[in-house]
Amino acid sequence: MTFSADPARPPLDTPLGAIASFDLSTTTGMALLRRFDAQLRLIGDADAQRAAVRRLSCRAPLSSRATGLLALPGGALALRREETVLVCDPASACTAAGPAATGLRAQLAGLPLQSVAHAPGGLLLRSGLPAMEAAQAITLVEPAGLLAPLWPQAASWRGPALLRWGQGGAVAWEMVPAPAPLALGASVVGEPLAVGEPLPRDLWDAPTGDDRYQLLATGLAAYLDELLGNEVSDLLRFELADHWTDGEESLASLLADGLGLLPSCFAVPAEQPAGLAALQDWPRAAAAVAASAAPMALLGIAPQDWSWGWQAEARQAFLRQVRRAVPADAAVLLAEGAAAMPVPLAEIGADRTARQAVAALAVLLPLPATPLDLLLLGRRVAQGCGGPVQLAAPCWGLWHRCDPQARLEAGNGGWYSLGGGLEELEDVF
Repeated sequence: MTFSADPARPPLDTPLGAIASFDLSTTTGMALLRRFDAQLRLIGDADAQRAAVRRLSCRAPLSSRATGLLALPGGALALRREETVLVCDPASACTAAGPAATGLRAQLAGLPLQSVAHAPGGLLLRSGLPAMEAAQAITLVEPAGLLAPLWPQAASWRGPALLRWGQGGAVAWEMVPAPAPLALGASVVGEPLAVGEPLPRDLWDAPTGDDRYQLLATGLAAYLDELLGNEVSDLLRFELADHWTDGEESLASLLADGLGLLPSCFAVPAEQPAGLAALQDWPRAAAAVAASAAPMALLGIAPQDWSWGWQAEARQAFLRQVRRAVPADAAVLLAEGAAAMPVPLAEIGADRTARQAVAALAVLLPLPATPLDLLLLGRRVAQGCGGPVQLAAPCWGLWHRCDPQARLEAGNGGWYSLGGGLEELEDVF
C-alpha cells in the first residue's frame, strides 16, 4: 500500500488517516496504536512523521504511582480515589473569619478528620485538626455536609471539602472531579502524603509556571516510557513524548497553566501564609492587620506599580477613591517606610500622609463580607484612580493586584470565585 508523504493528506483507509484518537486504557486502543506505529514507519519523511503524530490524540489511563491525598507542583492538593482525581473548584469558595472561624474549629474538633500542615521538614499529614498557630494548614472534611451549619450550600456538595485555615479565618472549597488532562497530570506528578512522614519541599515547591512545566515534562515523558514500553517503536514513543512535553501548546505546558489556577495551600516559607508573599513589601500594614482584634483587609498602592506616575496627585486620587468606596470612619491610612502612626481615613492628617509618602500607602479597613466584595472594591478603586491597586485579606489568604489596564493584573483572586471555576480549567485544555 502506498502512503502519502504529505502529512496533510494521509490515506483515509488506514489508522493514520481514518482514526486520530486512541484510548490507551483499552486493549483495542493499544492495538490500533501499534498499527498506527507500523504505518508511521513507512512514511519516509521525518517532518511528515512528526506532523502525523502531532495530529494524534491519545486518551491515556491514570498513572498507578500514587493514590490518596496528593501534593501537586505549586502547593495545591488533589485527592485520588481509584480512577477519579478530585480537585478544588474555585467557584465553590466559602469563607469565614473571626468568631465564625473559631466556631468552625470548635465544631470540627474531635471528628475523625485528616489535616496537612507545613512543618519544618515539609508537608505533614496527621489525624484531627492542625495546630492553631500553623501558618499553612488544611483539613480534609468528609463528608462536606459537616460544614453545612456554617455554609448551608455545603449540604449539596457531593464530594469532600478542602478547608484551608488562615490568620483568623478559613476558606472551604468543594472537591470535584478534575478535567481528564488535569487528572492525568495529577496522577503522574502528584506526590502522596503519608501520616507521620513529612513530604520534602523539593518535591512540590514549584511557584512559577516554568517550575511546574519542568516537573510535568519530566513526569509525562517517564510515564509514556512506562505505559508504552515495548509496545511501539522508539520513533513513535519519542515523537509522542516530544508532542506531550515540548512547546507552549504541549500537554505539559497546558497542565502547568492549569495547576496555577487551582487554589494553592502551601508555599515556601512555611512561616508565611501561602499566596501572601507580596505582603513582604507591606511590613507595617501586614503587622497591623495581624495584630488587629478583628479581621481586616488591606487596599494599597506601591511606587513600583506606579513608577510612571508616583506623584502626590496620584496618591491623593487613590485616597479620594477609597473614601468614596469605604466608610471613612472605620478605616485608617498607613504609610510604609515611615514612623508615623496610622491615621483615620476621614481626618485631614490622612491627606498629609498621602502627599508626603515616599514608600507604599495602605488603607486598612474592616473585612468585607466576601472575597468577591473585596475584589470588586479593589477594581473600582483602581478604575477610579487610574492605576494598579493591591488588596489583601490574610484571614482568607487572598492577595490580588487590580490594574485598570490589565498590564500588571496578578494574584490569586481566581481562587475565590472570580472567574468560571473549573470551567476556566476546561478552557485551558
